[in-house]
Amino acid sequence: GGVMSMGTGAIASSSNKQKLNTKSSTKAELVGVDDLLPKALCTKYFMEAQGYRTKSIIHQDNKSTVKLEENGMSSAGKGSRHINI
Repeated sequence: GGVMSMGTGAIASSSNKQKLNTKSSTKAELVGVDDLLPKALCTKYFMEAQGYRTKSIIHQDNKSTVKLEENGMSSAGKGSRHINI
C-alpha cells in the first residue's frame, strides 16, 4: 500500500492484497512499489499539466529493497539474486 501527500496532508491512499505470491520480503516490497508507481506517475503528470511543480519521493522501509533500488543487482545477496531488475 501507499500514501500520496501534497504539502502536509495526504491526498490519496491505497492498500490492497498483492496479486502474486513471493518467496522473500524484498521481492514483496518491490512488487508493492511496482503496483503503486502507475498511480503516482499519473498524479505527478496531471499536476505538472496543471502548472504545478512536483517532486516525487518514494519511502521504503525494507533495507534490502532500498539497497536493490539504489544500487541494482550489485547489492543483491544470496536470497535476492533471482530478482530481475
